Amino acid sequence: MIDLFKEVAEPSRRNLLAQLQAGPRSVTDLVISTGLKQPNVSNHLAKLRARGIVRASKVGRQVFYTLASAEVEATLRGLIEPADTEEPTAIPIDDAPKQYARAACAGDEPTCTRIIDTLVRQGVSLLRIYQQVLAQAMELIGKWYEVQAIDEGQEHLASAITERMMARVVHYAPAPKRNAQLAILGCVEGNWHSIGLRMVSDYLRLSGWKNLYLGASVPTTSFLSAVREHKPHLVLVNCTYSEQRDEAIRLIHRLVEHRDQCGGGFLIGLGGRCVNEDPQSFIDAGADFSAPNLFVFAEEVIPRLESSASSLGVFTNHKKYD
Repeated sequence: MIDLFKEVAEPSRRNLLAQLQAGPRSVTDLVISTGLKQPNVSNHLAKLRARGIVRASKVGRQVFYTLASAEVEATLRGLIEPADTEEPTAIPIDDAPKQYARAACAGDEPTCTRIIDTLVRQGVSLLRIYQQVLAQAMELIGKWYEVQAIDEGQEHLASAITERMMARVVHYAPAPKRNAQLAILGCVEGNWHSIGLRMVSDYLRLSGWKNLYLGASVPTTSFLSAVREHKPHLVLVNCTYSEQRDEAIRLIHRLVEHRDQCGGGFLIGLGGRCVNEDPQSFIDAGADFSAPNLFVFAEEVIPRLESSASSLGVFTNHKKYD
């Protein structure tokens, strides 16, 4: 049994442990909620981690801390009260995108965090939080930007907050499965809007796939080099705007040419707003399938990929989750 009495007796550590009883927290979260200085928080966490009381998990560029085990959690329950003693007000998932979008554009990250944490406590899955909250919020933010209701700085701020919220949601998710399939994902050259593809990457990883996430605006030559070197089972390309359509078509042609030369071995999938406007043209260029959103990819595409289905194509089933 870990001796927690000595740790709980120290006020700063007691405060940190009380915060961690409510769920995963980053150092920034803990600095904000406790009022302690960042070096002090990091020092206390390092000592608690060395003693097996907390554990750290890195998700993307974020590190989250949690209580190390159910044993620690049960022991603490009898020693201190959690920081979140009030039950958070439930958030209807249909209302969450607009609430989240307003907070993200205002740079109100604590409110964004509260919305996401509340949905997790309500039992909302990663898939639904990604597609029905974060993706819809970012779509709404994009529309606000197009009509100049917000400026470019606010859009970028909201995107940065959303990437951190995605890391938070992944931390709550179950441990990934394991299999040997590899996917390479990237945005076509010139496309800097990568959040949707990041969501697909996270979902694939949690579904057991190995991932090489190339990120935004990947030069066509670099995309092809990664495919040649790593020999994936699946290549996913995101194309958001019509300005990148011709480059996306060129990339598909080059991928098909390489696949023919090396004797097959991988499928090509497309997604993004530009693709959704005319998916058949990308299929005609040589792509194996397109999917309009994460729900469809998760519910319709992945099962067929994993069953080695010979027929793919354009997926249009916008499945509605209650």
